[in-house]
Amino acid sequence: MSNKKQIGIIGATGYTGEELLRCLALHPQAEVAFVTSEKEAGASLASVYPHMPLYKDLQLITAQQAAARAVDLVFLCLPAGESAPLARAFVAKNIKVVDLGADFRFSDPAVYKAWYGMEHPAPDLLDRSVYGLPEWNRDKIRSAAIVGNPGCYPTSVQLAVLPFLKAGLLADAAIIVDSKSGVSGAGKSPTKTTHFVSVNENLSPYKAGRRHRHVGEMETHLQNFSGQKADIIFTPHLTPITRGMLSTIYVQTKTVMDKAQVLQVLKDAYTSEPFVHVLQEDYPSMKMAANSNYCFLGAEAPGGKTIILFSAIDNLGKGASSQAIQNMNIMLGLPEESGLLT
Repeated sequence: MSNKKQIGIIGATGYTGEELLRCLALHPQAEVAFVTSEKEAGASLASVYPHMPLYKDLQLITAQQAAARAVDLVFLCLPAGESAPLARAFVAKNIKVVDLGADFRFSDPAVYKAWYGMEHPAPDLLDRSVYGLPEWNRDKIRSAAIVGNPGCYPTSVQLAVLPFLKAGLLADAAIIVDSKSGVSGAGKSPTKTTHFVSVNENLSPYKAGRRHRHVGEMETHLQNFSGQKADIIFTPHLTPITRGMLSTIYVQTKTVMDKAQVLQVLKDAYTSEPFVHVLQEDYPSMKMAANSNYCFLGAEAPGGKTIILFSAIDNLGKGASSQAIQNMNIMLGLPEESGLLT
């Protein structure tokens, strides 16, 4: 029997499930024990992902069947409202959980309801869960039963803004966020706005201002980690690429800062972080972070008290699945970089 950590994936046929499989195939201390799909149950995983021969012997099962299996940790790749009931079943068996959906991104069920429009399905589990932004919550993640993996947009924004909020450098003014994302961030089920003919050779904003659910996540955890209130004005854009994310963030500082001072704040915050890289001259781009768990940060100080922050991640990587594996490593006592450094 293998001495590797045994891992389950609930919802393995979506984009985040596929990315988890790709990353875990490279992990030296973990292996996939089961995968689920309600629509594809009974099929071989090889028939769904023929490009992943490592998993040719795995068969897709239902979530109900998976609940009877014994593993070390389970990833939940499900829509809001569907993860929490399954989390209860696994936690009852002392199996750790990383939820890539939204059910454990807030500790307050009222905030969850405000942004997701439904009652939280398992409020009694919230005190056993923590928010999984490793660079800012590592100690709590280490002992958590459940980790709520951050959303992609909030990851890119928080990593850029938190060093300035935490240091008390920002004025009391709205934080303006302009983000571009690859189409995979919308999930696998196509809609009229995510079909190829709609996205190709196009660039379009959506849910601008305060309409996107991730605004609540950004504001909640910027305040939780820094102790400073943050008001976000957010405009996401859908780009004609498969994966990637670039956020451009405009903030007001209390005093005039030059570019060197701005970059120093970022460097001081992330000097020992293996997955956050601060660029000195160049600006981040989507391709820098493609297929990785890295976040690339940059800045500009055009004069006055306005500074511009840039943050690039892979929306399926640091914005979802590879960050989930980073959380898994912390929860299971494995080297944090295991299976993730490229």
